[in-house]
Amino acid sequence: MPQFLPPTARSETRVMMFVDGESLSKRYGASLGGHEPMSHVSYERDVYVWSPYASRSNGPQDVIRRYYYTSPPGDQLSRAAVEEKLKQVGIEAPRVFHRPRSGRSKRVDITLATDMLTHAHRHNYDIAILVAGDEDYVPLVEAVKAEGRRVAVWFVDDGLSPALKADSDHYGDIGKCLFSGPENEPAFTAIYG
Repeated sequence: MPQFLPPTARSETRVMMFVDGESLSKRYGASLGGHEPMSHVSYERDVYVWSPYASRSNGPQDVIRRYYYTSPPGDQLSRAAVEEKLKQVGIEAPRVFHRPRSGRSKRVDITLATDMLTHAHRHNYDIAILVAGDEDYVPLVEAVKAEGRRVAVWFVDDGLSPALKADSDHYGDIGKCLFSGPENEPAFTAIYG
């Protein structure tokens, strides 16, 4: 059975989650192909994907806060609608930025890195769950570990760079949640309760 937090995590371990929602959504969409998402998955192409089951850990550890970073096209009303949808699936702190016409917002990566490192420096968590797979995050993981924190990386499918895998303390494929149905998947229930 996959473990999504290090087996050394204790009940008093403080966990925070940081999700690169744009990258996750794009990777998920590519893996999804032409199929429909599972009923428990909330998905908007190239903007967000999440399941309430992904907000739960596989142990007694409490996730202090879940941050989700993305940038949809459209106006402030579009961004507010995305924030509300993310809150409905268990994200307490959605960070939804304006997407320029040129493509992806740079604020997603930079704000994620700033938040994760700031919380590490302030000792607000023991383990950070970084939901991303890009090699660009290696310097962030190294900086967080230099602060004495551990980093678990969640990724989709084959989207984990070898360098990020090597630098993380632990890793797991969140696709096991996003592509499985809780109603017919015993392993899903065992992982997510």
